Amino acid sequence: MKASIEFLEFTLAKINKFFVFIACFMYAGIIVLINFDLFMRFAFRHPIAGLTEVTEIFLLYMTFLGIAWLYKDDGHVVVDILLYNLVSNSNSKKILILQNHIIVGIISAILVYYGSITTFDHFMRGSYNPTILETPIALVTAIIPISSFILLLEVLVKIFNILWNKEGI
Repeated sequence: MKASIEFLEFTLAKINKFFVFIACFMYAGIIVLINFDLFMRFAFRHPIAGLTEVTEIFLLYMTFLGIAWLYKDDGHVVVDILLYNLVSNSNSKKILILQNHIIVGIISAILVYYGSITTFDHFMRGSYNPTILETPIALVTAIIPISSFILLLEVLVKIFNILWNKEGI
């Protein structure tokens, strides 16, 4: 069982590094595209059509691509004030951390379930954004269940590590 969890941790670390690399690439792309758009707008009075939509999609993707990586490193969704200042008992800290992981796990499971249903529905109907680029909505929403599933796996690994005292508190 522990070997399976260690393999899962190793695999998730590789996936998270890949996702963060893509998110960083998108972040750099947004910077370049917006600056180029500003140059085109003010120098030639001709902005890039559809850039706002691309920026919106990149922002959504960047958010969800980095969510599991941040959660793995306790970058957010951590109750620091309660955990480190108010609670001095190790068992109480473990219970609070476990409750936090369970809540995040439930939320990520909901995102996986409804995100998958929504993405599949938009894919089957062939829905498109009514904009200049006419981006398929399934392409936009697909990142939500994918990254939420990775987050759910991270949560399960953290819960396993807490229950089997692998994670220090």
